[in-house]
Amino acid sequence: MTVKALHALIPRMANKLKLDRNLTYRICAIAFSKKNNLLGIQMNGHRFSMSHRRGAGLHAEAELIKKFGRQIDRIYILRVGNAIDPLPIHPCENCAKIAAKYGIKIIPLHEEIEHLDYYIKK
Repeated sequence: MTVKALHALIPRMANKLKLDRNLTYRICAIAFSKKNNLLGIQMNGHRFSMSHRRGAGLHAEAELIKKFGRQIDRIYILRVGNAIDPLPIHPCENCAKIAAKYGIKIIPLHEEIEHLDYYIKK
């Protein structure tokens, strides 16, 4: 995926996250197939039956894996703050295990953009 395409994903993902200000962690995940087709975009959500437990919410990457399964090649994840600016994020241990089981790469979008920009400037 090109740097331009990655930069274009951030506003699209951030706009989805602007809609729900009630989330504690505004995280969005976007899944791509091996042929580089966009499969879906998912946000973190509330799991009302266990909302009192830490980490009990619906994780965006786990929801994409549940929906698309082995069709997914990679998932980009993005966390944004109140000003809708990208913040550091890494997948939780459980989501990382599920992704590994299906052979899916979970890529923090902020790291990918910094990494690609670094090599383009050289």
